[in-house]
Amino acid sequence: MKLLILDLDGTVRRPKSGAKFISDPLDQEIIPPAQIAIAHYKSQGWLIVGATNQARVAAGHKQLEDAITEQHQTLRLCPEITCIYFCPDYQGLHCWLCCIEPVVESSPIHTAWGWEFSGTYRKPGAGMLDAAVKNHCGFKKPEQVLFVGDRDDDKVAATAANIPFLWAGDWWGSSPDEDFPRQ
Repeated sequence: MKLLILDLDGTVRRPKSGAKFISDPLDQEIIPPAQIAIAHYKSQGWLIVGATNQARVAAGHKQLEDAITEQHQTLRLCPEITCIYFCPDYQGLHCWLCCIEPVVESSPIHTAWGWEFSGTYRKPGAGMLDAAVKNHCGFKKPEQVLFVGDRDDDKVAATAANIPFLWAGDWWGSSPDEDFPRQ
């Protein structure tokens, strides 16, 4: 299995309004070169998941329900993404998993599996990345795994999870056959 984990804000999506942050779940669009890269990786057999901090929930600027709706809208806009992990608190204690298969589902993963990563979910912690690998690969080491992001916290999280990292700007022009970073 080949697992591609994507940061979302600034890597895959951006506010349509031009605002700094997505404040309304419908105020988002997929960044065009990211859409092309996602389609290419999907065609090469990669399983694709998202991992995003949602600090605006913790700061009181967004409700948890809005963050869930936002992730579902991203999944509708980019159906190649299987699911999205998100951490809505500053301490990294909780992680939610949003999927569409075939119905919309959302659940906190810390109550079912992945609880062992509680306290590390928020990037730059490795918890969301570790949970994604555990959930999608089990105890089998993935053939290839890659995390793509646009912030230093993303790179630190990848290092902590022992996963190769690629900057979003580089990934938008990469091919999984040509530019896959090796450990």
